[in-house]
Amino acid sequence: MSKHLLGASNDPLNIPLDEFSAPLFQALLAYQRLAPVRFHMPGHKGGPGYPPEVAEAFRRNAFGMDVTETRGMDNLHLPSGVIRDAQDLAARTFGADHTFFLTNGTTAGVHAMIMTTCKEGQKIIIPRDAHLSVIGGVILCGLVPVFVYPKIDPEWGISLGIPTEEYERALRENPDVKACLITRPNYYGIAWDLRPLAELCHAHDIPLLVDEAHGAHIHLHPALPQSAVDMGADMVVQSTHKMLGSFTGSSMLHTIGNRIPPDRVQRMLAILQSTSPSYLLMVSLDIAATVARMRGHVLMSKALELAAYARERLSGIDGLRVLDRPGMDSLKLTLSAVGIGLAGYELKARLMDEFNVRVELADFENVIAFITYADTKDTVDELVDAVLNLVGQGSREARARVHAGDQAKFTRALFASAERVLLPRQATLAAHELINLSQAEGRVCAEVVAPYPPGIPLLYPGEVIDRDHLDVIDHALQLGAVFRGLTTGSDGGLVVTVVRDVKR
Repeated sequence: MSKHLLGASNDPLNIPLDEFSAPLFQALLAYQRLAPVRFHMPGHKGGPGYPPEVAEAFRRNAFGMDVTETRGMDNLHLPSGVIRDAQDLAARTFGADHTFFLTNGTTAGVHAMIMTTCKEGQKIIIPRDAHLSVIGGVILCGLVPVFVYPKIDPEWGISLGIPTEEYERALRENPDVKACLITRPNYYGIAWDLRPLAELCHAHDIPLLVDEAHGAHIHLHPALPQSAVDMGADMVVQSTHKMLGSFTGSSMLHTIGNRIPPDRVQRMLAILQSTSPSYLLMVSLDIAATVARMRGHVLMSKALELAAYARERLSGIDGLRVLDRPGMDSLKLTLSAVGIGLAGYELKARLMDEFNVRVELADFENVIAFITYADTKDTVDELVDAVLNLVGQGSREARARVHAGDQAKFTRALFASAERVLLPRQATLAAHELINLSQAEGRVCAEVVAPYPPGIPLLYPGEVIDRDHLDVIDHALQLGAVFRGLTTGSDGGLVVTVVRDVKR
């Protein structure tokens, strides 16, 4: 550095905030100024989900806490000190034998479960309604996916889970399966008894892997669905950030029992996660686990009371439905205004545009709002008042009509079997080309095509694109859906990636 700079009185970092042209930074500042009412993840809702003194200490010291593996800070990939202690406390909090902090999200945990239990060329049972991270693990490992299919609620058009009989069928037809993976609860909070499936898997000497991304909180209160950790699962991955207080992208992977060697899990995670893991994400996991350990039951009780209050206010309203099933996670508030012809996508947009209320997810007919212990009666009232206002207005301004049963049709298409001509890894690594979506019938998909959220694939790599797929995509786009795996071409039309020189 020159002497001129060393002696300068003006710090070159003195950049006015309004001149600091960092797009994402400015967007986040604008979001904060907007002060939306948040019914989406993360569960801390912008800070209210933290103990006030802890939140203030974190705000004051965030830059100082962004460290590396210096003395006293341990090492995530070889934990022997404070990280080991934090993970051990988290394991006790959530009922596991071993817990691993994840700074690459639940996706890394899903991949680790698959890599720990399967080898290249082997078979794994996965649900057709699995998150796209599951097929990512299948691709990474070069596995053969054996699909099982969920039951669908004809009224709501959502998955009700996969009957144990489906897994029995899959095991009869594929006795060489090496692992069984299931997603539970789903985005809508639907849960079911896993014990029969755990017994079935163990009778066949295969591990049960559970993607419990939406259930990090359910172990904490008996009024919530029972966690897979308590129902015989061997590995369970949870998105701690979704309904508890950790930062987005931070999750936990749990092992239970002695079927899964912890050292093998650690080795897989060392491959999948950064060698420079974020201490801010790790400490947010430590804080979330500590809050859960010290106040989890009472905080879940508060959230459950708020959810019950919202459901009471929204019940019996003409044109509005509220999902309520025995055994579900009632903190997932699923609403439908299909009775007035209002699509879920439009309901979500109008809540945001007209009332500054942001919900988590929309599909053809429904929206989902996440209620957590960071909420208050005031925030719940803002959500409820906004919904009631929109329902009272009716569908006079609806951009596209939606009818009861549209979501069920879409879900049946989403979960239907498709013709597979290549394994997912083969299709992913094959020579490919981009073609206009309108010309894709009969071509072999080279990447996942999935409405996001929830991120459940309509098409997997290696599957043939047929007319039904194209019709479903077209209708979903008209109603406001967004698809991963589709991009805009130079002519403004949608394009999809297909395997070159391979057709049905």
